[in-house]
Amino acid sequence: MLDGPDEEYLRDGATTAEDLSVLSPRVPTHIRGELEDADPSLDADVDMWFAADCDLPRLTLLGPVGARTHGDAVAVAQRKPYFTEILAYLGTHPQGVTPAQLADAFGITVVRARNGIKPVRDWLGVNPRTGENHVPDARQSTAAKARGVGVYQVDGLLIDADLFRRLRVRGETRGAAGITDLRRALTLVVGQPFDQLRTGCWSWLHEGDRLDQHMLCAIVDVAHLVTTSALKDGYLGQARAAAELAALCAPHEEIPRLDLAAVAAAEGHAREAERILREDVCDRSDDGQAPLELSERTENIIASKDWLTSGRSAS
Repeated sequence: MLDGPDEEYLRDGATTAEDLSVLSPRVPTHIRGELEDADPSLDADVDMWFAADCDLPRLTLLGPVGARTHGDAVAVAQRKPYFTEILAYLGTHPQGVTPAQLADAFGITVVRARNGIKPVRDWLGVNPRTGENHVPDARQSTAAKARGVGVYQVDGLLIDADLFRRLRVRGETRGAAGITDLRRALTLVVGQPFDQLRTGCWSWLHEGDRLDQHMLCAIVDVAHLVTTSALKDGYLGQARAAAELAALCAPHEEIPRLDLAAVAAAEGHAREAERILREDVCDRSDDGQAPLELSERTENIIASKDWLTSGRSAS
C-alpha cells in the first residue's frame, strides 16, 4: 500500500520494517481486483454516511455512541441509551441473533427482549429501499428464513465501524492508491471507539471478541500508515492530523506518541520531539508508579533517531 523504498519510510517516520510488512502487505494485482469487486457499494455507502439528506439510519461507534434515524423518535424518547445499546448489539451481529441470545446478552428474560425490539423497530422505521421495516419481524428476517428459527436482524443500517473496516480492507489492497481510502477511513473517527456508554451496561461488548479494542487498534494502525506516508511525501499537516487523532483515541498507546515526535522533528521542532519522547514515552506512567519498560519496537525506533540529542542543540 505504501509506495517507494522502505528506507524512505524508515528514515522519515517512526516505523519499522516489520510495521511496513504487516500493515502494508504486498497484494498481487489480480487479488486487488477481486477484493474491490467484492464491495461495489462502498463509495456510495461512505458518501451516504456524510450526506445531509441520508435516508438510512446511521449508528456511530467510533466516538460517543449514538444513532440518527428517520422513524418514530417518541418510541425511544424516555430510554434512548438503552435502545441505542440494543441497536448496537443488532448492528454488530449482522448474521442476526435469536431472542434468547439477545436476552442472554442483556441479562433479561426472553419476553422482555422481545418487548425491547418493538421500540427499536419503530425508531428506525421503514427502509426506503425495500419498503419493509429496518428491523423485520424475527420470523420474517433473512436469517430466519435461512435458519428456520426466529432471528432479529437490522437491514439497511450504516455503521461507521463497518465502513472503516471496508475502507481499510480496500485501501490495503490498492497499492499506493490505497492511501486515499485510509485517509477517508480516518474521517469517520470522531473520538474513542464506543465512548460515553450507558453506565453499568454493555457487558456483552466486553466478552469474547472485543470489538471496541479491535477498532482502537485498527484506528492506531491506519493512522500510523497515513502519518508515515504523509511524512515521506512532505505533507506535514496531514501527518500531524492523523497522529493527533490516534493519540486522542488511544492516549496510552506508544505508536501515536512516537508518530507525533516524528512529525515534530520533520517540522523542525527538535525540542518538542525530544519532550514528547521523554515525557510521553520514556518517562510516562499511567498509574503514578515507575515508568514501564519500553517495548522492543520503541527501543529500536529511538535507537534509529537522534531525537534525544538534537533538541539540546536546537535554538
